[in-house]
Amino acid sequence: MSSTTVSRDTVLSLVGRAEARVRFPDLGFADPWAEAMLASLDVDPAAFDARALRTSTVRTMAVDRLVRDYFERNPFGLAIALNAGLCTRFSRIDNGTLRWVELDPPHVAEFKCAHRLGHASDRHAVARSCSIACTGWMDCLRGAGDVPTLVIAEGALARQPLELVDVFFTRASLRLARGTELILDREASPLRIPPRSRACLELPMLDGAVARYPRLRPFGGDEPAPAPGRAPRDASGAPRLFQGGGAPSVLHLRFE
Repeated sequence: MSSTTVSRDTVLSLVGRAEARVRFPDLGFADPWAEAMLASLDVDPAAFDARALRTSTVRTMAVDRLVRDYFERNPFGLAIALNAGLCTRFSRIDNGTLRWVELDPPHVAEFKCAHRLGHASDRHAVARSCSIACTGWMDCLRGAGDVPTLVIAEGALARQPLELVDVFFTRASLRLARGTELILDREASPLRIPPRSRACLELPMLDGAVARYPRLRPFGGDEPAPAPGRAPRDASGAPRLFQGGGAPSVLHLRFE
């Protein structure tokens, strides 16, 4: 089997999902597709810290809950998963009617397609994207009419230069339709929503300036996103879905 390079965080997330059934049974999480995918790859699960695996899995569960809720509200909607990598969310969320597109760097997309690391459904597709700031897919959505659309950026913005993250939000704000929802994690990211009325997403820059995106506002009051069926403090003794100041590490936003 040919090889390709993906980030360690992407592999860690896969290992966490694949190992959760055995290593973290109290979470009540199982992902058979991730287990099968991990078995097909040359990855040693023992090389990953258990605390990091658990933290990643709890965050995945939080995003799953929000995505599942979205498709309960919009059963025929469309999901765009940015830099999806070794994602298996489609297999966990699929309701039989939703449509799902994973956008990956060319080498990752080609690897997934060549080795069938996707799902055998005509409602699931893997496509290539040059970067998170690529506007090709955004422009394509303009022809999608009134199809409800959810953009998922779990891990997609991690370790990206702040300037590129700013370009992504700026371009998306110019192109994406009103009502489009966005789910992202802010692990190791300065993204924030200030605790004030009608606050929008903000990104502090290295030069002290603050980039603001007025169209991106909290969905449903920006409630914290705990794992299903349990409070964050009960889901794990180590990770928290909150960071300093009470800001959730998973943000659910909507373009207004």
